[in-house]
Amino acid sequence: MKIHALVLGAGVASNAYITLLDYNKSKVSVIGSPLDNKKIDAMKKKNRKSSYYPAYSKNINFFRDSEINLVNKKSINLIIVGTNTKGLQWVIKSLNLLKINCPVLLITKGLAQLNKRLVTISDLFLEKCFNQKIIMSAGPCLAKELINKAHTRTLFASKNISYAKYVKKILENEYYHPEISNDIRGAEICAAIKNIYATVIGSAIGQVGDLAINKENNYYNSSSGLFEQSLKEMAIITKKFRGNINTVLGLAGAGDLYVSVLGGRNAKLGSYLGKGVLYKSIINGYMKDITVEGAEVTKLYGQKILNLVGKGKLPLLRSLLIAIKKNSKLVIDWKQFTI
Repeated sequence: MKIHALVLGAGVASNAYITLLDYNKSKVSVIGSPLDNKKIDAMKKKNRKSSYYPAYSKNINFFRDSEINLVNKKSINLIIVGTNTKGLQWVIKSLNLLKINCPVLLITKGLAQLNKRLVTISDLFLEKCFNQKIIMSAGPCLAKELINKAHTRTLFASKNISYAKYVKKILENEYYHPEISNDIRGAEICAAIKNIYATVIGSAIGQVGDLAINKENNYYNSSSGLFEQSLKEMAIITKKFRGNINTVLGLAGAGDLYVSVLGGRNAKLGSYLGKGVLYKSIINGYMKDITVEGAEVTKLYGQKILNLVGKGKLPLLRSLLIAIKKNSKLVIDWKQFTI
């Protein structure tokens, strides 16, 4: 079967999967969101090349949002959604316009609101989108490493596991190794909330306690303790959203959390918070104009999650929420951890 994939969004994550499809000799049409016009124009001219935006073959074609009707939609047999959560309404509108009934792989991570309810992104699509063949990609997948062809394992989850198998067959190769699951709800919750806990674990250097000597060289015990408690809280939240808690221990949960803690924006924000820097000082100074997913999810949905689950069961989330919303010093109470 000849593959013609449609990719919606031209961000870094999308480019990682475009590279993957290009390596697999698939045809790809990329439609940028209304905010991606400059990127799309640069890619059309093939003058953008870096570790995040590599050179592509002639199989890859780029279109502005206004050029959506130029795409040969009759030949498309896979759709990949790679916008951030702010672009989801544009994606749904575009899919409803195109009316292509093939599997849709979501690489966008986060949560959404539907009729004032907190829902997963797949629930939003199932409610609002013409296409119901939804698969969620979750797990440790740093875009730069996938672009550079490092061995990568991720999880494809769908209520209909045949859709996950279909996408796996298209994308897997010598270095990309997807697993499949029918626990799409658990995979999505883990993908959304792991950034919260990566931020908390990133604060370990400042959470070793007042008695600790030479804190910068003695925080691994503290980091490990925060990691374990994070997995417990992720399991509690996942169960509340009717996901399988075993998913928390796999690629979508522990695997993705591990990668996020090793580096990236969430852990960096956590390191500043751990050192006592206030949230507003960080985002207005050290990390100005940088979107940190863990902070955004915490601000938008942290209180809703606490209300649903019970704040006594989620001390790490509660501590981070207070630090961000009240712009106060991050203080973690080790005596309140879930047993």
